[in-house]
Amino acid sequence: MGLAAILVGQADPPPIDFENLVDDSLSSADWIRAGVVVLVAVIVAIIANRVARSIGERTLGPGFAALLISRTIGYIIVLIGVIYALGSLGVRIGPLLGALGLGGLVLALALQGIVENFFSGLILQSRRPFRLGDTVCLGDHVGIVKDIDSRTVVLRQLDGSWVRVPNGLVLKEPIVTLTQESFRRSHITVGVAFETDLAAAEDTFVEALDRVARICDDPPPLAVLTDIGSSTINFEVYYWHPSDVSAELAATHDVVLAIHQAAAAAGISLAFPQVVVWPGQDPDGDLYGPPGDEVFTEHAAIAAGRQVHHREASGGWRPWRRH
Repeated sequence: MGLAAILVGQADPPPIDFENLVDDSLSSADWIRAGVVVLVAVIVAIIANRVARSIGERTLGPGFAALLISRTIGYIIVLIGVIYALGSLGVRIGPLLGALGLGGLVLALALQGIVENFFSGLILQSRRPFRLGDTVCLGDHVGIVKDIDSRTVVLRQLDGSWVRVPNGLVLKEPIVTLTQESFRRSHITVGVAFETDLAAAEDTFVEALDRVARICDDPPPLAVLTDIGSSTINFEVYYWHPSDVSAELAATHDVVLAIHQAAAAAGISLAFPQVVVWPGQDPDGDLYGPPGDEVFTEHAAIAAGRQVHHREASGGWRPWRRH
C-alpha cells in the first residue's frame, strides 16, 4: 500500500498542515529580506543563463542543447534562491518538499512520453548524428532537417510537406544521413538477353557512363555482372554523384537514358521477363568460341592477381590449385 496505492488512486496522500508551514512571528523586514534573496537569485540566473548559452554554443553548436543547458542552470539557481528565501521565512521545507516530490512523481508518470522525447532531443543535440540542413532518412520519412526542438525532429519532405518525427522514435530507429559526405554511390540493375555478348555489353555500358556529365569520374563508374536470372543476365551499374537527392535523381535519369541509347545503338537487347518455347534444337553458331585457359576480368575496384592455395589435402586426395 503506501506510495503504490496513492499512485493508482486507491488511497489519498497524507494531509499536510499548511497552517504550520510558516512561522507566524514574521516581520516586514523578514519578508523584504526574502524578496531580496529571490531577486538576487533571478539576476544571477539571468547572467548564468547567458554565459552558459554562450559557452554551449561554442562547444555544442547553436541549437536546442545549448538553450536547454543554459535554461536548466538558470532554473536551478532560481530554485535555490526560492528555497533559501523560504527557509529565512521559517517555512518548514521538509513537508513542502514531500508534497511537491509526490506530485512531481505522479506528473512524471503521466508525462512519460513527453519526458522521453525531451531527453531524446538532448541526446540528439549532444551526439549530433545529423545537422540542420542535412537530408536524412528516419524510418519511412525522407527529408531535410529544419529544426530539432524539445519534442520532435522537423523534416521538410521531398514532396514539400512537413513532418514532425518524435525524438524518442528517432533514437529507436536507424538514422541514415544522405548528405553526411559530399558524394555517395547509387546503382541500377540492367538485364540483358541470354544470347548477348557480355564483354561487348560491358564495354558499351561503361562507354555510355563516360558520356554522363552528372556522375563522378573518380571513383569511376562500374558495370559488373552479378547473376543469371530467370529471364536475364544482370549487370549492376554503379556510379557516384553529389549526395543531395535532387542530384541523385538527375544523375539516375541521365544514366538510364545513356545506357538505353547505347544499348539500342549497339543492338543489345535489354531483356524483360519472358517465356521461350524451345524447339528442341541447339542454336547455330558458337557464341564465344573455344574456352580459354582461365576466366579473369580486370576491374578497377578489385585487386589484381590470383589466389594460390598451398594447403595439402588429407586422405590421399590432391588439392586443386591454380598455377
